[in-house]
Amino acid sequence: MSEQYFSAIQKFTVLDLGMVLLPVTSQMEASCLIIQLVQEQTKEPSKNPFLSKKRILMPELSLLRTVQQIPGVGKVKAPLLLQKFPSIQQLSNASIRELEPVVGQAVAQHIHAFFTQSR
Repeated sequence: MSEQYFSAIQKFTVLDLGMVLLPVTSQMEASCLIIQLVQEQTKEPSKNPFLSKKRILMPELSLLRTVQQIPGVGKVKAPLLLQKFPSIQQLSNASIRELEPVVGQAVAQHIHAFFTQSR
């Protein structure tokens, strides 16, 4: 990777892939940080910021956009729902009680009504 693409790669990593980005100013600093993280991983995995949290897998964009169209669900709640209910079928079969911890009572009722009225 050359320096001319470094900034674009940083933006792509954070905005498009949703990955953690540690502030570095150059390609050299980034490579030193990667080496340090690999070395720390063998000593104490909890100190590696890329391993400290479970990665949230980004659902397919079309599925995400579909769930965002459900009344009461937007850009914030859709990924939360898809973490708990990874398919439309699972989401549509979820009870209000199963939905409430994820989105709250009011939105859970909207989602349940959306799927039950369509049947």
